[in-house]
Amino acid sequence: MNSTEKAPAQSHRLEDLNTVETSVETWLDFCNAGMQSDFYKIVKKHTKNSEMAAAMTLLRNYLEIFSPLERIRLESDVEYFYKYAKGFINELAPYRYHETGYDPFIRAAFMGKIKSLLHHQKGESEIDKERYVFIRTIVRFCSSLDYIIQVHDQYKSFLFRDLPVIRNSQYFKSL
Repeated sequence: MNSTEKAPAQSHRLEDLNTVETSVETWLDFCNAGMQSDFYKIVKKHTKNSEMAAAMTLLRNYLEIFSPLERIRLESDVEYFYKYAKGFINELAPYRYHETGYDPFIRAAFMGKIKSLLHHQKGESEIDKERYVFIRTIVRFCSSLDYIIQVHDQYKSFLFRDLPVIRNSQYFKSL
């Protein structure tokens, strides 16, 4: 094989590596935005569960990218939400196991980035611990359709049952 035949494959690999890097940077942005949100603070205080608060906040942040009408439908219509969640998981298939296979080099780079990112969040500060939980939760989101559906169920319950009560109580005003 001559060097001209390798160029397209190497170009594609560089493109995939850049996608991995961009994905990880986007995750950090999502984590930081989520950790600063009032929604996260409310859910965390109410549930006393950092992982559940992170998961519901990540889902809420994802839903916020849609138009208000579409977001309402995604929050209330399980079948409609399932279609989007399945599409989200399928988009990420090249970086995890997929029936059509994946590039082991790119998968190794992706997994290495995730491990490194998680390792760097293992500090002693509360922010490091929260960011670690957020990143671990994103990994679960990207790996399991069942997990996304479970979080959606918890989110809907919180949104339509708990949040209205919280908003009308002194509890909400203290945040």
